Amino acid sequence: METSSLPEPIRVRIEARDALPALEIVRAFLRGYVADAESLEEVRADLRRVALTSTRSLRQDLAAIESVLAGPPTPAGTLARVVGWDANWVLDDPSDRGAAAFLTELATLLRGVIDAG
Repeated sequence: METSSLPEPIRVRIEARDALPALEIVRAFLRGYVADAESLEEVRADLRRVALTSTRSLRQDLAAIESVLAGPPTPAGTLARVVGWDANWVLDDPSDRGAAAFLTELATLLRGVIDAG
């Protein structure tokens, strides 16, 4: 997306978000869309509403989740803490492996919303 025609405050926010590490983008996504949700269906509905306007931030969120999952392993317990604290989600398997499976499920959900948007 070309941002040069956008107002400066919006452009600055976009540039600041683009500069964040992938894990920080994932944490912000989880806090913004997942933490207060009661189900993944509620998350999907919220994401669909966002996609009606733009999928730019959702694409960035998806790329960040994929990067975190594909990247070098984070320190032990990081993914579990991110899902437990930032997403406020209780997993049957609260380990990093369980958190990675949950993030993979979110990535699939997000990809589906983007593709439908």
